Amino acid sequence: MDYNIGVDIGGTKIAAGIVQRDGTIIHQVKVPTPKLGREAILQVLKEVIVELTLFANKKSITLGGIGIGTAGQVHVQEAKILSGTSNIRNWGDIHLREEIKAYSELPVYVDNDVNVLTLAEQYFGAAKGYQEVICLALGTGVGGGVLTKGSLIHGTWGGATELGHMSVDMNGELCNCGLPGCLETFASGTWIARRMSKLLTEHGEEHIDVASITGEEVFRFYKEGHPLAKEVVQQMIQGLSIGIINLIHMFNPQIVVLGGGVMANEDWIIYLLQENLKHKGLRALVNGVELKSAELQNESGLIGASIQPWLYSTNKFSIENVQ
Repeated sequence: MDYNIGVDIGGTKIAAGIVQRDGTIIHQVKVPTPKLGREAILQVLKEVIVELTLFANKKSITLGGIGIGTAGQVHVQEAKILSGTSNIRNWGDIHLREEIKAYSELPVYVDNDVNVLTLAEQYFGAAKGYQEVICLALGTGVGGGVLTKGSLIHGTWGGATELGHMSVDMNGELCNCGLPGCLETFASGTWIARRMSKLLTEHGEEHIDVASITGEEVFRFYKEGHPLAKEVVQQMIQGLSIGIINLIHMFNPQIVVLGGGVMANEDWIIYLLQENLKHKGLRALVNGVELKSAELQNESGLIGASIQPWLYSTNKFSIENVQ
């Protein structure tokens, strides 16, 4: 089949579309993620899948399957969300495949949102042509995906590569996972803003609205030469560099791809990291590893999710048949 439905379930929006095998989105629907949580989200999911199915029928498009990417811990074999995220209310213990079976006969595949982002970059983005890949998504939190020999590492049931919750500072601030100094506490938009707010408060800069500071504003202050923003960015680069070195030591990749909202239009971060990585780690492992920004932005989750039915069905998806 040359067309699948892809669905990206995020904390603020649900994006769904019909995607062609070459990554082209034929038709797309975007709706806000219901704040009421589980039941409301499942209802919206049903509405968008039914709408896309009807559109496909009208256009005589034969669909092969439904692929979904969502935040949280996902049991990929059972297509079940085990535990969710603080951004989506009551989003856990959900047999998503069983829910969708009630109104669709299409096969359903579900994975973590950063895993499907990694697939999108593998087939259509910065990691195209690479077999050994680390992908970090720097957003509200930090997520990760790892490819080895061209395949995602899932672990026992799908919970592998929670790279944001790798501790890079045993004496660091406590992460929401319970570990000190996680990579997420250095490189996520949430923690970048939190560090800046703390420093502004400590230095009595009352002319800046500390309560509403965002990661984007921190970067703006940094570009304007604000000394406290420089300190925050320096901490971010240092923590992220240590995290990347650890991952290179563990996985021996060809490329590390950085995506997510923090990286949007911020390629200067890549340059700072490259400079920082020049003198760290085991050189035989670090030398030659490419560091790139993700090429697919807002549509990466939707496109990556849609790859799953091709990838995991008997009709194997390969780089050759999308070129």
